[in-house]
Amino acid sequence: MIYTVTLPAQAAAGADAVVVAGVYSQAFYSGDTVTDLQLIVPAGYPTTTGGGTNNATVSVRQLRLGVPVATLGTLTLDAGITLSAETAVTIPVGAQQILQPGDILDVQLHQNGAGQAIPAGLMVSTFVS
Repeated sequence: MIYTVTLPAQAAAGADAVVVAGVYSQAFYSGDTVTDLQLIVPAGYPTTTGGGTNNATVSVRQLRLGVPVATLGTLTLDAGITLSAETAVTIPVGAQQILQPGDILDVQLHQNGAGQAIPAGLMVSTFVS
């Protein structure tokens, strides 16, 4: 099962943006943990180069009854990370939480330091198996 969400634009030093990716429910498969997280840069997206202390962080979270249970993975757009059109960047999976029916998966975009402007359109895919 794959949950994909498109992120809005965010101004440098802007307030956190949170976008719901979906509600987990068991289906006809046996897995219930996140195995892979990908930040996907769409066609036509302007090249964005990460900054040192002024950057943004993308976090995939698990919530239960509206309360964060765990951060499943985080990617900080710091020096050395470049987002180029039609590429995917792996978000390291940090927590192997067991998902329960009704858990919400969301993506939080957070500004660090003076921040970094993030154009609209980045996609985050969460793979569950």
